[in-house]
Amino acid sequence: MQFIADMHTHTVASTHAYSTVTENAAWAAEHGIKYLGMTDHGVAMQDAPDTWHFENLKIIPEHLCGVRVFKGIEANILDTDGNTDIYPDKAEVYYGILEWVNVSLHQQTFTPSTRADHTKAYLNALKDPHVDVICHSEGPKFDYDFDEVARACADSGRLIEVNECRVERGELQCERYKRILECCEKHRTNIIVNSDAHFYTHIGAFEKAEKLLAEIGFPEELVINANEERFLGYIKTRTERVSRNV
Repeated sequence: MQFIADMHTHTVASTHAYSTVTENAAWAAEHGIKYLGMTDHGVAMQDAPDTWHFENLKIIPEHLCGVRVFKGIEANILDTDGNTDIYPDKAEVYYGILEWVNVSLHQQTFTPSTRADHTKAYLNALKDPHVDVICHSEGPKFDYDFDEVARACADSGRLIEVNECRVERGELQCERYKRILECCEKHRTNIIVNSDAHFYTHIGAFEKAEKLLAEIGFPEELVINANEERFLGYIKTRTERVSRNV
């Protein structure tokens, strides 16, 4: 596969990451990544940037080093109602700037609960038209109904992430991803492969995730960032979805 986008990356604004957005973009440009998501952690995380970080993203150019940089966030799902740390009092400001929204469950911001609760949290988060991707959802502490969420993503035109960083963790994560991907193939749910890079040299390095997809024969046409036309088609659909709901 010829990956052209990596839409889950962090900068020094997330204080456990170690590269600037310019360093990320320069590396991406050298390695064939044309589209880059700058998606630092939402403010509920202990080491997250201040709200000012997201309010001031507008100053970053659309292109750095020839790479289209999408101003984004990895928002934290906070409860079973699907609320995130894009809080209501900031939502209008954030959504006027943000071009890409990943959502995740993290132990720091959502205490692991039951399979039903985790499923409900994901399904309700998808009600926000700005949400693009359910990220690193293979974690066993946040077990959920893979089939139900994959179907909901397919129905709403959202994406499920295969996270290179998580695939690297070992067999348990890979086996859970295989089950998630089976559901995605069943429902024709689009996926996106991302690095979750916390250092610039990890951007676009999808070797283990790509191997996993090949091992199970996952349909390439469902991998939106393995083809520029598919990726830009998603961006167009996203823009229309958000516009309808403003």
